[in-house]
Amino acid sequence: MLSYRHAFHAGNHADVLKHFVQMQLLQYLAQKDKPFWVIDTHAGAGCYELLSGYAAKNAEYESGIARLWDAQGLPPALAEYVALVKRLNPEGGLKLYPGSPLVSQMLLREQDRLRLFELHPSDYEILTENFIAHDKQVMVQKSDGFAALKALLPPPPRRALVLIDPPYDRETGLQTRGRCLAGRA
Repeated sequence: MLSYRHAFHAGNHADVLKHFVQMQLLQYLAQKDKPFWVIDTHAGAGCYELLSGYAAKNAEYESGIARLWDAQGLPPALAEYVALVKRLNPEGGLKLYPGSPLVSQMLLREQDRLRLFELHPSDYEILTENFIAHDKQVMVQKSDGFAALKALLPPPPRRALVLIDPPYDRETGLQTRGRCLAGRA
């Protein structure tokens, strides 16, 4: 059995459901002019390459986002989610899949803020690279998101979406995810 690494599961049916719901919640929060924060306690790398590395090993994305990629007649909200993923793949093929941090960043308005926490050294490095161009809106910290959460709530704007998706490696609490530098756009 494989040790849990999110990249093995990137874009699978559970990711699709999680990120679709995340998108709906962010759009709901954005209906008011007031700013909000998104706090992601276990951010990972932020973006995943599907055709190489861990994601290609089991190709779980084939039963998730790939099934929706060319689907016709999707409900409007689901079609909008697929369009968000397609923006990350401007050449047309499904190569990159956004993790929760990138989904959030793609939907934030100028006044909103994103707080990302990641403990794994490799994922923290990749996450930092993926969001370096957004340093005024996005703060990346190499720390325990659970521990930091109590001090952050309630956030200054008094509105927030908190995402908690911890690794399933119970021995170390750490996981390694795939590298993708797509969040620089």
